[in-house]
Amino acid sequence: MAPNTDTTTEIFAIWEYDSYERYKEIESNVRSDIEHVQRVNKWYENNSGRDFVYMEYVIEVKNEQLFSTLGVTNGH
Repeated sequence: MAPNTDTTTEIFAIWEYDSYERYKEIESNVRSDIEHVQRVNKWYENNSGRDFVYMEYVIEVKNEQLFSTLGVTNGH
């Protein structure tokens, strides 16, 4: 986390996957995990709802693929 403005904080996270296909597989598994989805929905309910959280606390969400600028092709 890092200060963004006087009143906001930026939260930045990066996850690494073996491939884009693996990312899609993991994302699908998480989204189809009923217990996980219920926990997330319950958290939003306890915090005034998803729309409220996004309107009051979230300024921007990005889901972007990052590419290496090093030209490494063997995965290291």
